Amino acid sequence: MKNKGIILIAFLFLIGNFLWAQELSLDTCLQMARLHHPMLKQAELSVRRAEQVKMQAFTHYFPQVQGSAFGFHALHPFIEVGIDDIGNTTVRDVLNVLYSNYGEALGLDNSINLFQHGYMVGVTAVQPVFMGGKIIAGNQLAKVGVEAARLRADITERDQLEQVEESYWLVYGLQQKQSIIDDANQLLDTICRMVDAAVKAGLALPSDLTQVQIQRDEIARQQMQLHSGLRLARSALALSIGLESGDSIVVAEQSVRVDSLLPVDSMVMTAEHQLLALQIRAAQLEKRMALADALPHLAVGANYSYNHWQANVLRNGLGGKTGNGALFVTLNVPLTEWWNTGHKLKEKNYALEQARIEAEYIGARLDLQTKQIYDRMIDALAMMKLQQHTKDHAQQMYELTRANYEAGMTTITELLQAQTRLTKAQNDLTDAQIAYRVYCRRYKGRMVR
Repeated sequence: MKNKGIILIAFLFLIGNFLWAQELSLDTCLQMARLHHPMLKQAELSVRRAEQVKMQAFTHYFPQVQGSAFGFHALHPFIEVGIDDIGNTTVRDVLNVLYSNYGEALGLDNSINLFQHGYMVGVTAVQPVFMGGKIIAGNQLAKVGVEAARLRADITERDQLEQVEESYWLVYGLQQKQSIIDDANQLLDTICRMVDAAVKAGLALPSDLTQVQIQRDEIARQQMQLHSGLRLARSALALSIGLESGDSIVVAEQSVRVDSLLPVDSMVMTAEHQLLALQIRAAQLEKRMALADALPHLAVGANYSYNHWQANVLRNGLGGKTGNGALFVTLNVPLTEWWNTGHKLKEKNYALEQARIEAEYIGARLDLQTKQIYDRMIDALAMMKLQQHTKDHAQQMYELTRANYEAGMTTITELLQAQTRLTKAQNDLTDAQIAYRVYCRRYKGRMVR
């Protein structure tokens, strides 16, 4: 049973490694980045925060309800008046006679004590009627904040996914170059065997074999550089898609397609353009809210309170438990606020003008940047086609030179040069393909759907 358990664990481990080492497609990497990239999570939280600010602003449309409570207990009553404190002698004497005859029998004190202890509780509701337009402007500003947060989240997602795709294509390109170097190494092995046989047969010089070995050493150096670069590229890709290690990452083989994209003049506004327009709208609303501080504020409300104040007069008489309510209207007219508001409005006008200038300037730069990306994408496409022709010609030249060498019509130097040109052409084609995909992604990311 113990051996069976060990075998089962080993089997599950091997299956897990097999699944883990499976090739990753570009779509899979992008989906994993959407789920795990910390910057995208931060952007989503920013949107949620803006939505909560919007909900806070919406609550100002409703009545503001407040509860209050007050209680006290003094060492001595705030008001204490006895019969002996009466200044009129006649009245004082009459009250003393009455108290001596009836007061004690009725359980009355010979003094009045008020407000030694007591409490009051109440509730007040105030409904804004007109606050100078500040509540409406505040809600509109909060709505703009949500739209801006979503646009920033879209921009963040676009930029981060661009980096993920660039990392993906970097890994893809290094894998392709690694395959190219491996193929070149195999060609050199074949050439080495041919030259070695020729040297043994006396048809070639030993120096020819030395040239091949030098070329093989150069290939080995390039393999070491590619291995190091590929390890770093895989680590960068793993970090952006939520994997702990990139050692097992292998991107899938795929053909580099050519997309049909509209020219820059046919594009609509990018997310950055929309965000600049929202900044202007926000400046306008902030100006409106500044003006609202100088306008009259009208509100209606209701209040109900319940109180119990201590008093020793007739036990349940003065100061007993009572409740009362009231309706009220408040009108606040800021008479001296116009001076301050005048300067505040000028400041907001300057801020609005700054937002417009910034939108115009940055908008023009965004247009130029997008046009540059489009031009580079077109240039990369042309370069990719040119490098494809160069690679085809280098392949033909290598095959022709090899056939001539085997026939004794060319030297080993010419054959090695043809092989080097072929390897370089293959690498240049890979670089051109990656450059095209990178610029294509950047261009598509700036097209607002």
